[in-house]
Amino acid sequence: MAIVIEEEQKKTNWLTMLEIVIVFGVLLWGAYFVLFQKPELIEIVAPAKLQGISSVSKLSFDPSGVIDSPTFKSLREYAGEVPRTQVEGKENPFEPF
Repeated sequence: MAIVIEEEQKKTNWLTMLEIVIVFGVLLWGAYFVLFQKPELIEIVAPAKLQGISSVSKLSFDPSGVIDSPTFKSLREYAGEVPRTQVEGKENPFEPF
C-alpha cells in the first residue's frame, strides 16, 4: 500500500482579486483623465469694466519723469532716523547661550 502525500492547494480568494482589479481600474481611469483627456474650455465674456484693463497694460512708465518732476523734489522727509536700541542681538544667532 502506497502513501500519497499531496500539498494542500491554497484556495483563491476571489474577493481580494476583485478588489485589486477594481483599484487598478480606478487608477488607470484616473490617469487617463489627468494625463490624456483635454479639458473642456469655458468661454466667458469679460465684463465691460474688465475690458478697459488691456489699455492700462499698454501704458509706458518713465521713472526719471517722476524723479525729475518739481512736485517730487518738493517733498520733504518729516521722520528722523530710527533710534537704535541698546541690545542689538548676538553676532552669531546659532551660537548657544
